[in-house]
Amino acid sequence: MGNWFSNLSVRNNGKITLDDVAETIGKAAASRGWSATSSEQEADVSLAVVPDEKGRWFSVYSDAFAFDDPKAFSAIATPLSAELHADILGICCFDSDYLYLNLVNAEEKLDAWVSVGRPAGLGIKRRSGLRAWEKKVRNFALFSECAKKKYVFAEAFLADIAPCLALPAAQSTADFELLKDLGLNASYLYFKRPNDAKTDEPVKLALTSCPFHPCALDEPNIVSFLNYGGQSRGLSVYFIGPYVENEEITFSDVSILRHKNGRLNATPFALEKVELIDGGWAYYYHDPDFLIPPKVDEALPGKKQMQLREERNITVRFVPHGNPRKVLDIAVVLVPDAYPEGQAGWTVWQRWGSKKAFIAQYNAFEERFWAKHSMPDQCPLLREEDYD
Repeated sequence: MGNWFSNLSVRNNGKITLDDVAETIGKAAASRGWSATSSEQEADVSLAVVPDEKGRWFSVYSDAFAFDDPKAFSAIATPLSAELHADILGICCFDSDYLYLNLVNAEEKLDAWVSVGRPAGLGIKRRSGLRAWEKKVRNFALFSECAKKKYVFAEAFLADIAPCLALPAAQSTADFELLKDLGLNASYLYFKRPNDAKTDEPVKLALTSCPFHPCALDEPNIVSFLNYGGQSRGLSVYFIGPYVENEEITFSDVSILRHKNGRLNATPFALEKVELIDGGWAYYYHDPDFLIPPKVDEALPGKKQMQLREERNITVRFVPHGNPRKVLDIAVVLVPDAYPEGQAGWTVWQRWGSKKAFIAQYNAFEERFWAKHSMPDQCPLLREEDYD
């Protein structure tokens, strides 16, 4: 998998300081109803400003912006350039396959563009216009030569033209999530959306990702859920099915996984076998202090929404052992303490309504897949008689 990143940099015109950049960004946020806050924990969006060692550029990174659509960069860069009377450089890289640079100066009515790689499927049709860069880079001949090269990894272009821009490659290839790992000297700003009152909606869990094949015995399996309601505290996890009573399937290495700051943290827990009110049996775990975050605010920038959904996903990891005839019976159910009606669950066949229908759909998909790859004899089909 390649690299994805977006950033912008403000060229120092000899009069700009880091405080000027921060103040201008703060004013822009305030004009949109955002307010500054002192900590990342309270913030809805975060932003960082990194000066290069010689003070020629101030690079800006945020979990609130992505420049996959060049118009998103222009909407930020044009007013920022007008306010600071400076060049604003936007950089966006798509999976190391394609990269563009867009240099904007509002007073000069400059809108310079250069790209490397292939933008297939991205909807970006703009082509490089090298002459617009002639007075904006050192060694224009080298810059032009590099822009015409073919790169295996598009971001390598930035290392080649670093002397031309006088912008360190470490800054031009960085993204907000990478700053702390890169050790760049960043100044952070934090902002909250206005009227950030907590919703009074009840918690409402929903399945977000799951296996599309029968659970693998003696191997890790995961299912994930997300809350689409209000914040809540207290959670029960149930493994339910006819395999529980006689322990035909048991589970080990059970844990809840949560993303935070780009890292995956695991909280292991032990299951207890319990009899349910209806006479059935389940393996059960309860944490009365488990915090279920509220639904993600859809008014937040798209990139921030994606980050929060990843962080707020509740992922249950488990390793099943035992009778392979029972794997289609494995059901995982999460029940919030405050509002049990907001529960959500998973079994591999639930989408199709029955085990038989699931097996038929699964086999049809596999047959199409392996036929497409000219290996029909390798197709791993399921047989109804192998499952209870």
